[in-house]
Amino acid sequence: MKKVAYIAGGILIGFVLSTSAGAFADSVKSLVGKKVSGEYTVIVNGQKLADKGAIIDGKANVPVRGISEAIGADIRVEGKTITVTTSDNAVSQSENTEISSENKFAGQSKASIESSLEILRERILAPTLKGREEIVSEIDRLTSAGAEASVIQSRKDQLALYDADIAQANADIAQAEAALAALK
Repeated sequence: MKKVAYIAGGILIGFVLSTSAGAFADSVKSLVGKKVSGEYTVIVNGQKLADKGAIIDGKANVPVRGISEAIGADIRVEGKTITVTTSDNAVSQSENTEISSENKFAGQSKASIESSLEILRERILAPTLKGREEIVSEIDRLTSAGAEASVIQSRKDQLALYDADIAQANADIAQAEAALAALK
């Protein structure tokens, strides 16, 4: 009779453990079975990380430890929370409210804003200004050569697009400079 009780108890315990483990597994989000689009090299401020990043279900997943070390951030794991703190985040939220909420650079680190400024000035504004100068020269050349009005007008339309891009780049630079000034 004891043998039957042990077997029944074992079956009952096995059933309870198997159903509770399944319920627990359903509550944990896992990357198992997700679509991985590829493995990518991660570069932070020009420094190539040893660990790779991946695109999983359309979202970029990067190695937090590697990135935090590259930007000089402190990383702590407490329970199920990973906290990354940079020295640039030392500005309190109350001090940071001076920046307009419409400023797309608000809340970014100093290094990130400086990098954005460099890109805006050297890779966006400078080539756009050069392209604008070329269009102006071409308009002058076409006008002096007596080209068709439609050809000249298409170049003037292009010039208007360049002017809009330059205005947007200058506005972005002004926002980045304002966000950078608020961090100081």
